[in-house]
Amino acid sequence: MDREAAAGKDRISNLTDSLIHHILSFLEIKQIAQTSVLSKHWRCIWTSIPILLFDEDYHPDLLTNRFMDFVDGTLHRRNNMSDIEKFSLIQLNNLNEYRVSSWITNVISRNVQELSLSLMQEDPFVLPISLCTCVSLVSLKLKITPSICFPRNVSFPKLKHLTLGGVQFTNECWNAKLFSKCPVLEDLILAHCTYDTRNFYISIATLKHLRIYHWGGQDGLRDCGLKILAPNLVSLFYQGWVAKEFVLHTSPELVEAHVLFFGEDAATREQRMRCCGTSTIQFLRALTCVKRLIIYDAMLQALSADNLLENLPTFHNTKQLILREDVADKALFALLKATPNLESLVFDKLFFFFFANFTSSITRRSFGALTTTCSCIESVIWFELVIIYVFPNYLFAV
Repeated sequence: MDREAAAGKDRISNLTDSLIHHILSFLEIKQIAQTSVLSKHWRCIWTSIPILLFDEDYHPDLLTNRFMDFVDGTLHRRNNMSDIEKFSLIQLNNLNEYRVSSWITNVISRNVQELSLSLMQEDPFVLPISLCTCVSLVSLKLKITPSICFPRNVSFPKLKHLTLGGVQFTNECWNAKLFSKCPVLEDLILAHCTYDTRNFYISIATLKHLRIYHWGGQDGLRDCGLKILAPNLVSLFYQGWVAKEFVLHTSPELVEAHVLFFGEDAATREQRMRCCGTSTIQFLRALTCVKRLIIYDAMLQALSADNLLENLPTFHNTKQLILREDVADKALFALLKATPNLESLVFDKLFFFFFANFTSSITRRSFGALTTTCSCIESVIWFELVIIYVFPNYLFAV
């Protein structure tokens, strides 16, 4: 037996502070606080830990006021010389706005690099000026209901990752100004936002990854023009109603485009799809340089409804085509003709059912037609069928 172990020597305390901080980062914040009773050294460790994650799920036994008191106490006991790398606050109960703002100002004064707020407030939340002019932030995630109020002046000189959830965009000039004040931004996520403007502009020279998505019941950008100037864009994820007008200026380096259009119900979807076929074509024409294209049947329904399949642009750079949901033969053939240099074709479908004797309609219907009817299939050197069957107690794929 090791002599130190036999003597009961505390070897963990002999580790470097940075290593102990890393170990503690895997614990809940309340458990980390409890380590302060071990010794004076551990009290110093606790008050200088660089990652602070306050999640309601971790505090189911705490009432809202006790939760706020706990956050207050944690920040008050901080070592004044220690920086905070990451601060995350998730709370589903209404919090005092003044106290939340004071927490934000506190962590910003400690050069916070990653800040994440997910809150459910009773009133619109006004972001403190200190947050919107923070020079140390590298990553910012804001998901606050019912809405977020930004100050007039914003500046994020080091921000590379930005997530905005539920934001109401109502001023075109301010919207453009927001992104212009993020000179090194690389990743942008806009989730379930409201666009009450004629046009929504995203002009970011450094942007590499863009995700825009909405719930099925939201109109999103349906009544708004979307104009993107991102010469270094690598991937685009778009889920929601197709924008009224779509203009995309990117470089030929666009690797992946993931596009899902949907409706609210069968009747509404059919009506709306007949009205957005032209916008869908415009959307696709902006993606002709993409190397990997992932689309769903709803987009093709819009083109079929307006008899626009023959107007599909040619995707000369597309090497891989991934089809989600069940694609009709006519639409499938039109897509294959529009991708003359295709190397990989993937059918990716998810079925939920309770009976084993089920065969995918794709396998029953399309395989023979593909090889006998569409000559362009000869260019495909890799074909893959991904079908995930979901039973009550089993999950397996073919």
